Amino acid sequence: MANRRARGGVDPSQVARHFLFALAAGVAGAAASIALSLAVDLAAGLSGRFPWLLLALPVLGAASVLLYRALRLPAHLATDTLVYRLRRNDRVPPALAPGILAGTFLTVLGGGSVGKEAAALQMGASLGALVGRPFKLAPVRRGSPAIPQGYAAATGMAACFGALFFAPLGSTMFVLELARFDRTVARHVPTLLLASFAAFGIARLTGIGDVIPRVAVPAFSWPLVAQCVLVGLACGAAGTVFGTGLRLARRVVRRRVGRPLLAAVAGGLLFAGIVLAFGWQGFEGTGMPLLRGALAGHAGGADFAVKAGLTVLALGFGLKGGEIMPMFTIGALLGCALGELTAAAAPFSAALGLAAFFGAASRCPLAALLMGAEIFGLAAAPYLALAVAVAYAGSRDVGVFGHGTVSELARLRARAREERMRKHRR
Repeated sequence: MANRRARGGVDPSQVARHFLFALAAGVAGAAASIALSLAVDLAAGLSGRFPWLLLALPVLGAASVLLYRALRLPAHLATDTLVYRLRRNDRVPPALAPGILAGTFLTVLGGGSVGKEAAALQMGASLGALVGRPFKLAPVRRGSPAIPQGYAAATGMAACFGALFFAPLGSTMFVLELARFDRTVARHVPTLLLASFAAFGIARLTGIGDVIPRVAVPAFSWPLVAQCVLVGLACGAAGTVFGTGLRLARRVVRRRVGRPLLAAVAGGLLFAGIVLAFGWQGFEGTGMPLLRGALAGHAGGADFAVKAGLTVLALGFGLKGGEIMPMFTIGALLGCALGELTAAAAPFSAALGLAAFFGAASRCPLAALLMGAEIFGLAAAPYLALAVAVAYAGSRDVGVFGHGTVSELARLRARAREERMRKHRR
């Protein structure tokens, strides 16, 4: 009996190791988030000051591919493939952190429509895996299954993302939803939360990150409830189109073009040509100015479609960067346009669109709700919950990062039911 208790008891040394690892991952995540913010802000500033850099986008895209080759990174390694690695508990290469930092800098420098938040996820996964090595982490409870490789990467992702958005709860939930609440990750939620809050605290002190302005929350009314439903339905449809378009573009380019260097050059040329032809220079970059404008109540009726199309083009052809800030911007622009159309509070409608579109396109509704509440305040949470729920229910399961948790659980239950039926027949 004593031996059984010893085998199943808690190992104090491993508790201390996991605690210190969480703090170290938080520090590393905050540092990565700050470095990424400074680098991308510099690139955006140079792009705005020197508009001719748009013509250099094909060369800058090619340079990022060559950099990945030099670092021995897969050229097609993007956020969606990183998420698949997380779900399979595959190894995340340490060189990904400098690679995606430099690649995102180069794309934004040339005006490419990409964000830095998904790049933060990639940097966090890479740094988390690297930082976790010296700690020689093992299960806290003796006799438990071995620690998977994805645990350290997930901790780093939560830390870096939490620091970038000042949203530790939503960031932790986002990682859990991306991992489909896999037990090997979910059982370490305290570590993820500690790392995310540590990174959030450091970033908050410096004030460096994506500060999204708050909006006034209107008083309750039935027209406001109807506006939540309307925004949710529109974001559900738009999120389905965006997710389908991005996944299709990536699939076609990766399978048909095949050569990442050629794809990056072609994508850069096509992007620059379209922007110059239609005068869409205001849609370049991460989209933060457009997002702030939408939250102030200013957006054109088709602005969301333009931003969505340019983002699909840039990321579909393999230009380095992230999807999340463009998704926030697209949703906010759509929500703002609907608010202006229905004479509702356009800024708050933009906030609803931000959360609803992100929930539908990412297939991570709980993260969308929590991040929306952390960004816009708890008073907005009931309305955000309604808009996100409608958007998620009204969209197809074709998320940017693959199928959502709900659909995956349904498939697993169906598979288990079929297996039971087979055994019963035998």
